Amino acid sequence: MTDSLENPHSMSYVDLLSYIEEVNRCPGGKRTVNNILMRSLLQDGAKVLEIGCNTGFTSIEVAKMKNCQLFGIDVNPQAIQKANEILKKEPDFIQERVKFEVGDARNIRFKDNQFDLVITGGANTFIPEKDRELAFAEYQRVLKPYGLLSVTNLFYHRDVPKPLLQKLNDILGFEIQPWTKNYWLDLLLQSGMELYWYQEKEMQARPSNVIKTYTNGLINQSPALKSLDDKQVQEFKSRWLEIMEVFNENHRYLSFMTALLRNQFVPEQQELFLEKGVIDPWNLNGPKLWKEE
Repeated sequence: MTDSLENPHSMSYVDLLSYIEEVNRCPGGKRTVNNILMRSLLQDGAKVLEIGCNTGFTSIEVAKMKNCQLFGIDVNPQAIQKANEILKKEPDFIQERVKFEVGDARNIRFKDNQFDLVITGGANTFIPEKDRELAFAEYQRVLKPYGLLSVTNLFYHRDVPKPLLQKLNDILGFEIQPWTKNYWLDLLLQSGMELYWYQEKEMQARPSNVIKTYTNGLINQSPALKSLDDKQVQEFKSRWLEIMEVFNENHRYLSFMTALLRNQFVPEQQELFLEKGVIDPWNLNGPKLWKEE
């Protein structure tokens, strides 16, 4: 193959999924998007920013449900190019609601207090760990007072084998650590935003035949691969199946959170008495935080 964009083994994971037009749903897919819309009480006319929009699934889905002004940013130009191509297939009224552009979560181009809702998910894992606090501060900066930040993030609920983490590192191109629920919540709450609503669900592995059927269907239907010969198409199938099998195994150890955080304007007094099963944001790591001054 002379064109590197037609060699799945030379492409990054994000470039590959963009090229084959895998929509890359957030964990929970449309169920999660619907939950975000219901819990955020998003109104028509609202202004929404999606961080790490990838090929545009979430922004386009929100535009189908709400007459909002949506901006999706992603650091990967290939993903933005594909998002715009996918957007052009939608009706005019959807296209008028959504705009995709290249942008970095650590340096968002928008002015302060612009958005009613900021949506982010797996992109946070791709941000270098040393820069995550900066990114979350940017999310808060562009939110209006009492605007909401929606975070849908995978986390490990049990120990994951090191060889599996290494396979993930090789696929994604950066080091994956076994980040837990409390790691992400602590990072989010350091921003000073209020944990307004929280839910978590456990992922599950799918049978191997389901993974193979999905892979065959996706690759066979990919518009970008229509001009390739059978051998080239088979290489894409082989590479995508290899990736999906690793991800599928990883799901045995993963859960995901959907959290809404509110950009408080006036500091709120600590809540003492809580019902069973809820997150206590003032005492996230247990009794050791309850110390007399």
